[in-house]
Amino acid sequence: MNRFLRQTWAMVRKDLRREIRTGEVIITTVAFSVLLTVIFAFAFFHDDQTVGIVFPGILWVAVVFGGMLVVSRTFDQETETGCLRALALVPGSAQSVYAAKLLVNLTFMAIFEAVLLPLCALAFGVSILPTLGTHIAVLAAGTLGFTALGTLTSAMLVEDRLRQVLLPIVLYPLAVPLLIAGVKATGAMVGTEASGSPWAWVRVMLAMDVVFVLAGSYLFGWVFEAVE
Repeated sequence: MNRFLRQTWAMVRKDLRREIRTGEVIITTVAFSVLLTVIFAFAFFHDDQTVGIVFPGILWVAVVFGGMLVVSRTFDQETETGCLRALALVPGSAQSVYAAKLLVNLTFMAIFEAVLLPLCALAFGVSILPTLGTHIAVLAAGTLGFTALGTLTSAMLVEDRLRQVLLPIVLYPLAVPLLIAGVKATGAMVGTEASGSPWAWVRVMLAMDVVFVLAGSYLFGWVFEAVE
């Protein structure tokens, strides 16, 4: 356990330190989410009656597109330096690498979502303060499952020359049930459709999160064996 924690923390610290120096992932995703929100606001916002219809879908489309930018770069540094194969040779490193990459991707997505949520709410005139805790819980549940799938999928395609093309083709169908639940939960909070309680959808998302994280952790070992 101590070795697992040491290895995980070392890789998390390495990735975060590199991001602090370059800022390429955070700057790209935040700029993309701002641009996407502005375009959607001009394209879809006509009056207050349309807000509840378009806001949940637009929020989650922005999350998915921004998240794709994050997970697609999960192993860029290791691929560029050629050290992924060396990591695969370290005993017991597979679980540490998966946990570290998952934590780093979650951190990046949390940062850009902290900008995206209030920006979307402001652009569409949605009051999120009364249900801010629920909004955060819904986003957190959806982000965890999406990131767990994205981290595993990115590792599966790390040595493929067409990985940037194949990643969304593989990842999006797997994430569809989770995203539908996220849209329904957000729609229930906006209150324009009979989607039931948002917490009912959060529980569904958390159940999928458990499956995705456990499956990702287990399958990542096979992926690392293939790299090795």
